[in-house]
Amino acid sequence: MRKFFCLLLVMSACVSTEQEKTILFPILNIVEDEWATYEGRWLTKGGTIHFELSLKTGPLGMDSYYVLRESFRSDSLSHGTTSHGRYSTFYGSNNKEVGICLRDLGRYEYSVALRYQKSQDMPEEMFFLTRGESELLPSDDSFKPLTTDRRYTLHKRSKQFTVEGYLTLENDSVSFFERNTRERWRVTDLGEYDQLRELYNRLAREKYEGIYLKGLAYSVSDTIPGEQALVIKRLAAVGNDPD
Repeated sequence: MRKFFCLLLVMSACVSTEQEKTILFPILNIVEDEWATYEGRWLTKGGTIHFELSLKTGPLGMDSYYVLRESFRSDSLSHGTTSHGRYSTFYGSNNKEVGICLRDLGRYEYSVALRYQKSQDMPEEMFFLTRGESELLPSDDSFKPLTTDRRYTLHKRSKQFTVEGYLTLENDSVSFFERNTRERWRVTDLGEYDQLRELYNRLAREKYEGIYLKGLAYSVSDTIPGEQALVIKRLAAVGNDPD
């Protein structure tokens, strides 16, 4: 399978300039010196691994770089590591999907989730496949997706920001009213979504009651095309409204 990706990469270099304009990789087509950051999580038997992957596309003929932060968390402990180095891209059969290979990952003795190694004396690698313009699917070393469940894929995110307002659970959806900006957000099922629902069910005294929340957040592309949804990454305060 990897030979297949490499062959397609070589063939794509032979097309005309006009054809090349149609072979785009939107999520990596960013201005020089800008990093695109993706976040996601992966469940293991012992806990949850959180991934924060930043990618920087180099100019034509130059190297592209990544920074990967992995943090493991369970009920009893937490730890993490940071890797940085070069990554390679490989076009898929329809020129819409692109494979990404992170090379020379730093050693991480606690977990090898999503990591692949050709031999014991070779550095570990990690593989992803694009889906759309803002999502990376964790893949095996042949670029076969390990999951298509968006709760466990990596999503391109905005810069992080602080939110303060009121969380409301309505049937199966969660919404958030930001009291400083007066914006209403749909909260997507990423980040601390499960914990938010649990806290809401415990604290709400009546149906559709707004529960105070302050935390660190970012936005991602919503399942509704053209819209953004809110991800609560870290909770600072819940329930006790200072006002």
